[in-house]
Amino acid sequence: MIALTVSDVLDADAAVLRISDLLKRNHDLTIPDAICIRNDSFSPEPFASMTELISKLWQGQIILETEDPSVLTKAVIPIMDRSPILIGANSSNLEQFTMVAHMFGCSLCVSAEDIETLFNLAEKAEELGVKKVLIDPMMRNMKQCLETCTDIKRVKEVLPKLDYEVVVRSWSGEYAMTMATVSLLTDDALIIVDDLDYDCCDTLSALLNSIR
Repeated sequence: MIALTVSDVLDADAAVLRISDLLKRNHDLTIPDAICIRNDSFSPEPFASMTELISKLWQGQIILETEDPSVLTKAVIPIMDRSPILIGANSSNLEQFTMVAHMFGCSLCVSAEDIETLFNLAEKAEELGVKKVLIDPMMRNMKQCLETCTDIKRVKEVLPKLDYEVVVRSWSGEYAMTMATVSLLTDDALIIVDDLDYDCCDTLSALLNSIR
């Protein structure tokens, strides 16, 4: 899955234009599959407003990304029937995130740089009632991306019960495209990018079609 980020500090008209451009491309291409609404405002009102706006324009998967679980409920309620993915859970806020995810039937992504900690958080989230858990190993560069994705794939081959989908944030630019490609080839992942022009969509669509 490929997701495009929309910040909640983006002007509403700019957000509408961003989604409109994507919808035009989707006549020819299959990606992005999702929109990731990021809580850059660190406030519940803009986050909820942007989520409501995007949900009216975009019928695909919606991802809500925030480090503060207290802003989630207001954003989730209007779209809870669409089973959004929540990103931002870590060792310090896991219980608050799992409470929201369990209450509204959302998938939850847990984050940690250490692989053992990451899998422990994922298992705990399941124990707390989350039906679908994803994992974010918080990779920051290409070397780390290749090594970590490979390590995770090996763990999942040995322990099939730990077959969680990996989430990779690859930001923007040519480096982001390379990182996204490596992630998809190593372990079919959910890739979140900040920018997606037509050529990037075309390249990633071809790659996804070849590996699925």
